[in-house]
Amino acid sequence: MDIAFVLVEPARGENIGAAARAIKTMGFDDLRLVRPGDMTAANWVAHQSQDILAGARQFDSLDEALADVDLSIACTARQRIQKERYVNADECAALLSAKPGSLQRAAIVFGRESSGLTGEEVARCDLGSSIPLAHPQPSLNLAQAVMVYAWELRKHRPEAPATASDRDTYRHTRDALQGLLSARGIEERENLHQWLLELLPLADDRALGLIRQLIRRLTKP
Repeated sequence: MDIAFVLVEPARGENIGAAARAIKTMGFDDLRLVRPGDMTAANWVAHQSQDILAGARQFDSLDEALADVDLSIACTARQRIQKERYVNADECAALLSAKPGSLQRAAIVFGRESSGLTGEEVARCDLGSSIPLAHPQPSLNLAQAVMVYAWELRKHRPEAPATASDRDTYRHTRDALQGLLSARGIEERENLHQWLLELLPLADDRALGLIRQLIRRLTKP
């Protein structure tokens, strides 16, 4: 499974460089930047991690950055504004590892240094996550948060990438479920629709397989 680290509108090059250094030390290499600020200082901080910066892709929107991602996790302190269910940072690795046959690529999404992710950006992701803090202030900065997630995620990385066909990935299951709900007249604003889409990211491969079977049975002509 590939894991991408997505930074949305990072303003300080120092944080971008420190984030690159953090993910490289933990064995990751996919850094994605959405409308980054001045990156002049990034190379000064990315000690022996300039290759991560050189390979970092830049995007004009979060949607573009997540276009090839099966499951995305928004790192935010905005709990219960856009999502009902959150997982702590130390739960993310086990959650992803429970889907070795359904996930080809996951993404961890971080927001701006000053204001984090917007409510709309959190809603765009499949799941919300936060870092439990003993004291709310001083809070972790962007690069520190990236390091926490990179450290946690390295513990449960699957040894082999997913071999699932496109129709068996988490993303296909999510889209098929949304299509079924729409076909049955269950609108996005209804609680049933929201709860199902909130619970789906928590399912392991076995549960996702059962959900796919149910969807196929209910949509069979």
